[in-house]
Amino acid sequence: MARPKAFDIDVALGSAMDTFWSHGYEATSLSDLVSAMGISKSSMYETFGSKHDLFLATIEHYVRTVTSQISGAAHINAPARKVIRALFDRAVQRMAEPNSRRGCYLNNCAVEVSIRDDDAASRVANGLNLMEDAFHTLVQRGQREGSISAAHDAKSLARFLVSSLNGILVMGKAQADTEKLYDVVDITMAALA
Repeated sequence: MARPKAFDIDVALGSAMDTFWSHGYEATSLSDLVSAMGISKSSMYETFGSKHDLFLATIEHYVRTVTSQISGAAHINAPARKVIRALFDRAVQRMAEPNSRRGCYLNNCAVEVSIRDDDAASRVANGLNLMEDAFHTLVQRGQREGSISAAHDAKSLARFLVSSLNGILVMGKAQADTEKLYDVVDITMAALA
């Protein structure tokens, strides 16, 4: 009979994700990871496999814990346009916080490794698709409510929103000037009218 884990797997994944997020996949060593997770190398290998397997698990963890919050927002009982604006406002606020200038974990993974790592690319795409689905739900609702123009296809507008939101998170990494970021938010919202 296998012994129960002496550590919380989700906590360990969160710590590994934070380490990759802060330093990038290539610059993060196995020693960095086991130190951050508070486990031994043997426990890391036994539970997660290789560094690459752990990295893939952290992308899934991010999608399950962070990206899913956007999915949940699609079901908030409030006008769709107001929910969309709140999601964008929160992104700008996050980029203004001192420890949040790391941007979006999915964006970082897409830029650093997805071009040469099909497994990572597929997990990143899954997260972006969840965001798109949430925005699609909101856009359709906003079109029914009359607050979002029906002149454009709801799916296309959803992709535009994903792109705009992720663009804010990328811009915010380089400059946390909230006025500039809110300019993007305002134009994005105006494009929905």
